[in-house]
Amino acid sequence: MFELMGIDVSEESRCHRQVEIGADDREQLMVSFLEELLFIADSEDLAFDGFMLNLVDTNLLARLEGGFIVSRTKEIKAVTYHYLEISETKRGLKTSIIFDV
Repeated sequence: MFELMGIDVSEESRCHRQVEIGADDREQLMVSFLEELLFIADSEDLAFDGFMLNLVDTNLLARLEGGFIVSRTKEIKAVTYHYLEISETKRGLKTSIIFDV
């Protein structure tokens, strides 16, 4: 999502965050997680480029590393459920999602 927004993250003053999210299903979990990242970017001017994700059923513990946003080329207004698809592959989970820009 941050790459689609053309976000450059500062390499100075790195920060760490932990986010815990639970949901009824994987689709809701994906949307809730991305909404949280978008909220942080918009309200605190922070974006993340390092992720350690621990997924258990429909509960996610995310450890994030990032920094202040230096620049961004596009705005994402919202995360949507439109055409949202999550599938399992041999390598893990694969997702397709559309954002409202």
